[in-house]
Amino acid sequence: MTTFEKTQNILAFAKANGATNIEIKAGANPDSPREGAFVYFDNGVTARLSKNVEKLSGDLAISWFVPEDGEPSWMVHPKGEGGRDTLDSLAI
Repeated sequence: MTTFEKTQNILAFAKANGATNIEIKAGANPDSPREGAFVYFDNGVTARLSKNVEKLSGDLAISWFVPEDGEPSWMVHPKGEGGRDTLDSLAI
C-alpha cells in the first residue's frame, strides 16, 4: 500500500532543514522536461514532484512517500493528495 508519512508544509520543511532556495529541476528527457522532474532544496535534499504540481508555492506539502514498489523518498504535492483531506494546519 502506498503511504504518505511525515507530511508538513514545504516552507516549514525547508526552514527546519536549513534550505533557503527550492527549485523544480527538469527530468532527463529534453522533449518532456516535466517527466521525471524533481524538487531540489539547496541543502542537498531532493524530492519527487507530484504530477499535480505545476509551480512551487507556500501552499504545497512534502511527505515521506513509500510506494508499493520502488524506493521511498520525499514527495512534494498539493495538500491532501495523500489520500486524506487536511483538516487543519499551522505554519510557523
